[in-house]
Amino acid sequence: MIKLALRNLTRRRTRTILTILGVAIAITFTVGLLSITEGFISSFEQSTEERGEDIFVLPEEVAGHPMPMMESYGARFPEEYVGDIQSIDNVKAVYPVYTQTLYFGTGGKPMEDYIGLNGVTPAFLTELRPFLEVEHGRLLEEGDEYKLVVGSAVAEAQGLEVGSTLPPELTKGQGFEVVGILKSSGGFDDFLAYAPIETLQGLYGDQDKLTIAAVTVKDLDKTEETAREITEALPNVAARTMEELVSMMSDFLSMARAMHFSIASIALLIGVLFILSTMLMTVSERMKEIGTMRAIGVSRRTLFRLIVTESLITGLIAGALGCLGGFGLSKLISYAIAEFAGVAFLQTMVSPRIFAAGLLIALLIGALAGLYPAWRISKVNIVEALRYE
Repeated sequence: MIKLALRNLTRRRTRTILTILGVAIAITFTVGLLSITEGFISSFEQSTEERGEDIFVLPEEVAGHPMPMMESYGARFPEEYVGDIQSIDNVKAVYPVYTQTLYFGTGGKPMEDYIGLNGVTPAFLTELRPFLEVEHGRLLEEGDEYKLVVGSAVAEAQGLEVGSTLPPELTKGQGFEVVGILKSSGGFDDFLAYAPIETLQGLYGDQDKLTIAAVTVKDLDKTEETAREITEALPNVAARTMEELVSMMSDFLSMARAMHFSIASIALLIGVLFILSTMLMTVSERMKEIGTMRAIGVSRRTLFRLIVTESLITGLIAGALGCLGGFGLSKLISYAIAEFAGVAFLQTMVSPRIFAAGLLIALLIGALAGLYPAWRISKVNIVEALRYE
């Protein structure tokens, strides 16, 4: 059956090739779009799994933001809450953070024009970010004022070196000396910079105000319970576990994945129509051949299987080519994101699951598009088929 189906397909090579290309493009588009959210979810999970904090305490108005270290949106809460949080039984340590976003306005790549500037204590980097290694210079130390440790992407985009100064116009007329440049972590941290928290609070007139408090706990099994205690104990703040933040981002990206698949469904529908039109045309052209086969004893069931097999083979070949094309498209998307947006750590990813989905979809396209032509040809009257011109 397979041998006969392949012979029939190769008899009309141009039409078969064009049909395969049409479906392959649809699968390429589908695999490429799904690789975006797959890669982004993987990048986000990788960037959070090494972090030391167990809970983030945030102002209520930004509690739904999945990346608190990137942007505070101007929301604040009193620094005196640190003592209240520390007094809760399961809390091990509290690390205050004050965040500002700086905009360089150089007209470069979008992500490279922004810096998440975090005011922290020296312990924040050594205890919560042990995976961040210094490439040049040093980390923040007690007693530092107007000093800066920058991520690798910040240093590269702005041409910063140890000893250079951040432009004063970005920070209320006060220059910050770069004392350390971090090695690339391949994550969000490459786009962050760190300064002494008291210096930053004073500079922006927010003494005794925080944007975030990072919390570690003694018993990880009670992390959710501790987060609820913090939320209930303090007004106008919300405590979110790291698992909640990861889940929020995953939910957001899952919605993006569903949207991508909805768009790709249009391309898949076109793929179905490609095969359907080809198989209907093939059936019409081979009517006399089908009549002859019926006359010499070939059963309707065999004819049905033959047409469906041809359609499935077309879908399978198109699916394989489409998966390879989708892999190439995903690499092109990664290059475009890095080149035009300046975000090198958000890489698309074609996982075995996406490959399997692409092949399965292609087979379904082949099966669905082949059923009607197969049913139609199996019902043809032998005499009418032999007289068909």
